[in-house]
Amino acid sequence: MLTRECLYDVLFKDRKGCLYMDLNDRKRKILQAIIDEYIGTAEPVGSRSISKKENLGLSSATIRNEMADLEEMGYLIQPHTSAGRIPSDEGYRFYVNSLMRKYKIGMEAVAQLQSVLETRVSQLEKLIRYAGAIASNLTEYTTVVTAPKEQEFEINKIDLVPIATQTVMLIVVTRTVRNKVMNIDIDSATCMSLANILNEHLAGLKAGEITFDKIQDIQKDIENRLSLHPKVLIDIMHFVYETITDSGETEIYVNNAKSILKYPEYNDVEKAEKIFTFLDDKENLKKLVASSDADGIEAKIGKENDFEILQDCSLVTINYSLGNKKAGKIGVIGPKRMNYSKVFASLDLISNEIDKILN
Repeated sequence: MLTRECLYDVLFKDRKGCLYMDLNDRKRKILQAIIDEYIGTAEPVGSRSISKKENLGLSSATIRNEMADLEEMGYLIQPHTSAGRIPSDEGYRFYVNSLMRKYKIGMEAVAQLQSVLETRVSQLEKLIRYAGAIASNLTEYTTVVTAPKEQEFEINKIDLVPIATQTVMLIVVTRTVRNKVMNIDIDSATCMSLANILNEHLAGLKAGEITFDKIQDIQKDIENRLSLHPKVLIDIMHFVYETITDSGETEIYVNNAKSILKYPEYNDVEKAEKIFTFLDDKENLKKLVASSDADGIEAKIGKENDFEILQDCSLVTINYSLGNKKAGKIGVIGPKRMNYSKVFASLDLISNEIDKILN
């Protein structure tokens, strides 16, 4: 016998296993209108409310019938028999993947973001902490950011040794010795001069002391004394920084945890306390952010989250890079009815600005 559950199994599914029915245009518009309304009000949405606010050209009775179909299909939930509907996890997933409108951040906010990140930040740790605070201000939700943990490894010496035509070995000495073969077309005399400049500026420094201003000073010195393409320094500094911070560990920063209290979903004191306890545990947060493995922006909605305490929440994350290597993540935690379009646009903008500065 073909049960309803078996029928669902042969329907379209996304990569997270959420049901995907082939909704017609009318059902899509109604579902979009319901979720948009619920995101703004946190109140169950009725057919009369949709018929009044949305220019759908449909009667309240028609909308009510379509809402009943959407509930039967698994996209809506009716919390009480006399109430309207709210989105299910599957409804939010379909909304994020197929219905969400594009959000445009104002030019003034973009300019302020660029100004803060470019002029007030001189160290990687501060840059990431500023980025998390800005993400929280833009989205009005709790943010979690990870950054490479700055170790107390001190640079003792840097050497550049030519080993073949257009090939140089870069050697960085800290408590240990690490080396990397690089494709750089310079002779032995230039290698020695470049190593001298690097040691003049970097010997004795730790990760937190290598600021962007310091790197600019090195570049100016190289331009004055040698004739080298700026990319040479970029490649060298990426490896140097990896060498003195490469411990496999990360720092994690939380911004605006109290924002959760603004949302009626967390009016329950016991529930709010459990969320705050979770946000205070950095090991849990590291596991949470690490569980998002997508290359681009990713949303985990409700039960898609690995932690039971967050199954009434959504987590949206995006990577930022240092060179070609993923350096960390920025995540936003909020209620399932979060303003996804605004969160996606904010994280995409911030990630791009961080990548520009770091690279």
